[in-house]
Amino acid sequence: MFKPVKRSFARKILGIPEDTFVILSGCTNVKDFRKGGHIFQEIIHRLQDNTLFLVFGSQSENLPSVYGTGLLRDYRKMPLIYSAADIFVGTSLEEAFGQTFCEASACSIPIVAFEVGGIPEIARHRKNARLVDEQTSEALINEIEFFRQSPATRQEYGNCGRQIVETEFTLQAQGERWVQYLDTMMT
Repeated sequence: MFKPVKRSFARKILGIPEDTFVILSGCTNVKDFRKGGHIFQEIIHRLQDNTLFLVFGSQSENLPSVYGTGLLRDYRKMPLIYSAADIFVGTSLEEAFGQTFCEASACSIPIVAFEVGGIPEIARHRKNARLVDEQTSEALINEIEFFRQSPATRQEYGNCGRQIVETEFTLQAQGERWVQYLDTMMT
């Protein structure tokens, strides 16, 4: 279900101007401290003059200076939202895997995030993502600006993310890994 949608179409449907730099972010609850909502709000404050922020998740519709969708329970809408973005920014301070990072990659959207927990399993530094160790808004903003300056690099990272998902995170690939794991348990 998660695959790229033509950006111009996605933006037209969502009412987002074609010539705007769009940062997407989201989680189940954007006000959860562990998800770095406070850091994301710092980023919004610093970049709101030249960036449109598209955010999904509970409480997102109440954030100032963002286009918030609220919590979406219809996952069929999500590829459209991902595809409207130039980049996906994750501010999680702890994360077991990072489903949203996998979804962004499946939709060919490059990622900026902290290098914590399971995020590097899908968001791979200098391949489909720019990951930072320093957990500050400034560190993320530096990587956001890296992508803002280079549409070709965004495209390259996005394509790499899609390839990673297609080779490693399809249901078939995950099933094969489980079978291999169970085989090792039996021997």
